[in-house]
Amino acid sequence: MGIYSINESASAALQIAQAGILVTSQNVAGTSVEGFSRRTANTVMNALAPNSLMLNGSSFAVEGFTRQYSSLLGAQLLNQQAKSTNSETLTQYVSMIDSVIADKSAGLSSAITDFFNTMGKYAAEPTNKALASAITASANVVAQRLSGISNIVERLKNDSSTGLNDAVRQINTHLPALGTINQKIIEANRPGISAPSADLLDQRDRILTNLQKLIGGQSLINQDGTATHLVNGLPLVERGLANSISINSNGKSLAVNFQQPNSSSSYSQTIQKVDSGQMGALLTLSNEFIPLIEQRLNTTAISLVKVANEAVVDNSVSPIAIFGFKVGSNTFKNFNESNLTVAVPSFSLNSEIDVKNLYESLGSIAKNESTSVDFKPLSAGQTLTIAGLTFTAGSSGATAAQVSSAFANISETNTHSALNTSKNLSSTAGGSYTGGTFTSGPVSGWNSGAASNNSVTFLTSTVSQNVSNLTASGSLASNLPTITMNLFPAITTSTEGYSGNSLFLVNKLTAANFISVAPTDPLLYYSNSNLQTPKISSENANTAQLKSSLFGNLVADLVTDVGVQVATWNNSKKADDAVLSNLKEQREQLSGVNLDEEAANLLKYQQLYSASTKILQTGNQMFNTLLAIMN
Repeated sequence: MGIYSINESASAALQIAQAGILVTSQNVAGTSVEGFSRRTANTVMNALAPNSLMLNGSSFAVEGFTRQYSSLLGAQLLNQQAKSTNSETLTQYVSMIDSVIADKSAGLSSAITDFFNTMGKYAAEPTNKALASAITASANVVAQRLSGISNIVERLKNDSSTGLNDAVRQINTHLPALGTINQKIIEANRPGISAPSADLLDQRDRILTNLQKLIGGQSLINQDGTATHLVNGLPLVERGLANSISINSNGKSLAVNFQQPNSSSSYSQTIQKVDSGQMGALLTLSNEFIPLIEQRLNTTAISLVKVANEAVVDNSVSPIAIFGFKVGSNTFKNFNESNLTVAVPSFSLNSEIDVKNLYESLGSIAKNESTSVDFKPLSAGQTLTIAGLTFTAGSSGATAAQVSSAFANISETNTHSALNTSKNLSSTAGGSYTGGTFTSGPVSGWNSGAASNNSVTFLTSTVSQNVSNLTASGSLASNLPTITMNLFPAITTSTEGYSGNSLFLVNKLTAANFISVAPTDPLLYYSNSNLQTPKISSENANTAQLKSSLFGNLVADLVTDVGVQVATWNNSKKADDAVLSNLKEQREQLSGVNLDEEAANLLKYQQLYSASTKILQTGNQMFNTLLAIMN
């Protein structure tokens, strides 16, 4: 081996040592960075000739750097991260209401039981002033606890709404960041020359982790290293193109706002269901958990006012009441007062079936969706589908006015053929309309109004909450119309015997406004303060006490439903945390940094560095000696 071979081999070894020290320092620094993947320097030996003149020597080279990463493990970790965050968010938000409802000493069930037991004791001795005072005291406790639980539910509702808005802001920060990273990865991909740096790939995975925590969905790694993130099949990020999300006007669902490439225009589509991540948990609370609790609490409040007040009322000049609703400056003690916003039809509560009907009727209020659609022109042959009805532009295309006119004044279940005939769209109808025809589908779930300035208003044909938001699809995305959703309350009912059920909520006769109006002075329980003439007779007190059974299942179901649901979420959290911890441990074994191992590597590379420099020095001395001999 010649001097040149020795020098080149030593130089190559020196480069390996430098690369090793660099990678080791990066690994050590990466221990404080979440989601950092360990790097290793790949070296080859005896694979390269030292130079073109001497082909029999040995040499070294740095072949590249490897990021210790498993795609399968990474995908599993992302998916589990969404599940764990979902269950963690649910348990975190409902912990307070669970502890309050399940607490026997502070719960609603014990307070209602005490109130009716007090009424029973009073029935046996209606002239006892102490027992009259006990009625007021127990009624105050019922009102305080019902109001307290309502306040917690309201706080939970507000917190969920705030959480949704915060999550949307965070998601809309991460989406363009992921699009930017994807673009950098694309630019760094030059086959045979370079590949994306490990830092870029780590940044990509950190953003995907955050997105999974926030909204779940499907995170896909493309062959070029870029990431695509989907929710219910709708792309939030597709390589360098990032869309955004927003909360629909109902406050209970999300929409993807699609940004057109090379265009400032966009259109939106509703995400029908989010099952995981923080958003999935918050939507579950807003759409399912909270409304059911409110429904039970409102039923309890209405039933208490109905049962207690009607049972104890008498015909005296100044009758008393036990419970009521404080709405603004008004206090409502019964449901036939003249200053109610809307009159409430009479109803009775004599059995558990009546209470069940009342409960179900309070949940029947729905929201109609009103949608404003601003149409755009279509070129020849292009299609547009709205509410299941497909319109195809004619050979000359269709103006925005023609398209809006075609979709105007239609009713649910209108078929495309019937519309072509009634609107004279087809050539066989003999009409002069040349913009296009309806080619398939009946209208589903919507009615439309008249066209005005290329715009048509669609209105849901049912008040069912299962009606999805109106969406548009077609052969050219840039020509899709702009859709603006609006929602408004609809007063309706589906429970026989309670035709005015929703009017309770219209009048704000809810648990949040429930109060005790029982007399503070026990003498007010008696006519002219005469203990011998009680305003609540034994018979009336007994009637009220006997109706206590109506509240047994109502309140018990509330406690049971909340308890079972929270217990289910707690169990899911424990299971999810265990799986997540196991996956993180596996990732740590593969991608994590072991400081002891890095210390050993650093010592190895330092020794290689030192040995290489000594060889270079020796080679230099040999070269100088040969020159001296030659001279």
